[in-house]
Amino acid sequence: MTHRRTPGSSSPPLLIAQMDSPQDESTGDFYYRTYAPAVGMAHCRNVHAVSLTNIHRLKRKVMREADVLVMNNICDADLLPVIRERKARGKLTVYELSDDLDEIPPSNPIREFYAQTSNMLLIKRLAHYCDALQFSSPELMRKYGYLNPNHAVFPNHILEIPPERRVRRGDTVAVGWGGSLGHLHDMEKIAQRLIEWIRTKENASLHLMCDEQIWRLFDKLPENREERHPTGSRRDYYSFVSQLDIGIAPLEDTPFNRSRSDVKFLEYAAHGTVPVVQATGPYLLSVQHGKTGFLYSSPDELISTLDLLVSDFPLRMKISSAARKYVLRERNQLKRGQDRTEFYRGLLAGLGASSESRAGNAETIFDELCRCEGARRSGRHLHLAPTRCELLLRDALTGMSQYPSQCREMFMEAARIKPDLYMPYLFAASLSEDPVAMLKTAIEKNPSSIVSMLHLGKAYSSRGMTMEAIECCRSAAEIFPEYEQPYIECANYLNAIGLKQEGIALLQKAIALIPAVIKNPRPG
Repeated sequence: MTHRRTPGSSSPPLLIAQMDSPQDESTGDFYYRTYAPAVGMAHCRNVHAVSLTNIHRLKRKVMREADVLVMNNICDADLLPVIRERKARGKLTVYELSDDLDEIPPSNPIREFYAQTSNMLLIKRLAHYCDALQFSSPELMRKYGYLNPNHAVFPNHILEIPPERRVRRGDTVAVGWGGSLGHLHDMEKIAQRLIEWIRTKENASLHLMCDEQIWRLFDKLPENREERHPTGSRRDYYSFVSQLDIGIAPLEDTPFNRSRSDVKFLEYAAHGTVPVVQATGPYLLSVQHGKTGFLYSSPDELISTLDLLVSDFPLRMKISSAARKYVLRERNQLKRGQDRTEFYRGLLAGLGASSESRAGNAETIFDELCRCEGARRSGRHLHLAPTRCELLLRDALTGMSQYPSQCREMFMEAARIKPDLYMPYLFAASLSEDPVAMLKTAIEKNPSSIVSMLHLGKAYSSRGMTMEAIECCRSAAEIFPEYEQPYIECANYLNAIGLKQEGIALLQKAIALIPAVIKNPRPG
């Protein structure tokens, strides 16, 4: 459902925080779902917006003070007491699902994490417990909208519109694609037909910006008919796209792909590149076949469309112009920021949040954050970019399995930089010779950390200290009694010491705590 109100000068000030999971903040995922929406909302009247990840050293202050907190794909039980506190203070918390986490393909390295039942259950619990749920595509809303009655779809938009491209008829038409290794199977489906076609076309060349594995799919093409661009930053990718005459977007019809964004179409269109995309999921809703781009359903249809476009320069100009106009009119982030702010203001009104209590506070907190190291301010938008502390945490989290000793030192260096942070001790515990001491320190610095308490229980259990492990589970349950995981883990410890009836009783309690809507979802 969507709440709307007409904004005006009487709209109270808002501080909106967009918080994402730990990642390289130069990537497209962070840019389109966290950074760009915050910039768009900051262009709305009386709105200040902040973008950050949830390993930022200032995240606890941001989560406490923001009038609206949007959390993208974050799986962290320590958020449960934060949301509860925000509810008590009349502050709005919104969960965002921007991927079908139940359907991550096997080739994706994050699949193992989300394949764990406890993690997916926690994500659904967070989505249900928040005041609202938002999605990046209609397919995600269709599938997961049951989790929260307050939900909306906010598709990706283009934040930076490049200058209009001056295209001249050339001797060779550049056909291209750029993307991540996650699209390996998509490219495999068309590689052979594309190779055969390029070989027959003296006036066409293939340009790719991709991983080595995808590049090897096209080994059989003559060197003078293909051009490889090294993968790089988002701006490098934009520069690559701006050189293409035709951009292709293969996308297999899988549950995960059906929930993807149509951002590749938007990027092609904005840069004056003719989009030729597979008739799947996101593209079916945004591409007008033969007007703003072309849809294809098979490799043969792809080739016939390329044949048509390569031979018809006026048609390419007509389609690229119409596609760009669509993006400028309908998918411009600076023009669509109001969609989100109206939704949030309507929900805040429903919470009974006091306008007077927020008057002046948003700007005050925003100004305080702007004075912090790493703060990158542009108007009323602030990106809390990673400093040395956050980079250490992020890189150590990424390399833990391969370089445990180096990563342990990186966590400890982050702790020396910011002594009051609990995260370095929590993350370093599994790499430490004394995980109990590490986790006790984490709990001292954040007594409401459910995750630290449960990990401490596991550390005790590994030492044969089962009663201490049980006490940790009980302490975790006291922090947030409605969360089932402490009872499940406690039941396992009870079973281990022969108290099976007590364990069964706790498991039954845990099952009863899981919201009915999660246990018995409505079919999508």
